[in-house]
Amino acid sequence: MKEHDEELSARELRFALVFTMAIFVAEVIGGIVSNSLALLSDASHVFSDAFALLLSFLAIKIAARPPSLSRTFGYHRAEVLAALANGVLLLVIALAIFHEAYQRFLSPPEIKLKEMMGVAILGLAANLFVMFRLREHAHEDINIRGAFLHVVGDTLGSVGVIVGGAAIYFTGNTIADPIVSAFIAAIVAVGAIRLIAESSHILLEGTPKHVDVLSLKRSLEGIAGVKDVHDLHVWAICSHINAASAHIAVEDQMISQLEEIQREVNEKFKEYKINHTTLQFECHGRECSTIDVLKERME
Repeated sequence: MKEHDEELSARELRFALVFTMAIFVAEVIGGIVSNSLALLSDASHVFSDAFALLLSFLAIKIAARPPSLSRTFGYHRAEVLAALANGVLLLVIALAIFHEAYQRFLSPPEIKLKEMMGVAILGLAANLFVMFRLREHAHEDINIRGAFLHVVGDTLGSVGVIVGGAAIYFTGNTIADPIVSAFIAAIVAVGAIRLIAESSHILLEGTPKHVDVLSLKRSLEGIAGVKDVHDLHVWAICSHINAASAHIAVEDQMISQLEEIQREVNEKFKEYKINHTTLQFECHGRECSTIDVLKERME
């Protein structure tokens, strides 16, 4: 069943990626032909979403690869490095669009309105088709949900270009083109900065945003038999794998009793969406391992 769900997710993401790249190519060509910066700006937004879809697609493929002796966590960090590079590239693109929009404010160019509107309407139709295709699966899979939200953003970008084109048509003033361009560039810049911040946070092994370490510590110390929790560290390996390590102080006891505490501790970590843990158990008041406990009981 799980393999079927992964195949379904991969197929839907592949479908969305192909359509999104087709929209990107059409908007680049249309932007150059019509001399519309708004279309080119939206193309950069579509490109960022296509890259995000590609990461989601690759994440499914990479997750299926078994770890090796040289890559005990697999290649999950490759997703984070790619996201960081993508964020930097998008920020540069957004700044370039802002600069070009400023130049067009000073000297508004001639816009081929028919070509601009034709490509924008085509992009809107394609985005709506992909959006409705993904919608029925968006609540079942987090990757599909992310793809759905990206396509919603692309749809709004296409609407913005059409609104700008309508403003040019009714007013005859092409200044609407750089205004829409600056608006889309701002969306791209905000997304780029967020992407850079999130990927940098993961690479610096920061605590996942949804985890309150103090709350987690109190929850662990509330488990029967746990006397103290210290040296607690929580970090993200990639966007969907969180890890933690901790020293758990307990009373001197049999290993069979310790295993029950360990099970409850891991269940508590799972409540915080932490799926990889490394635990060191210590006798309360002095350090000892589970082997020490067994030796003491045998003597």
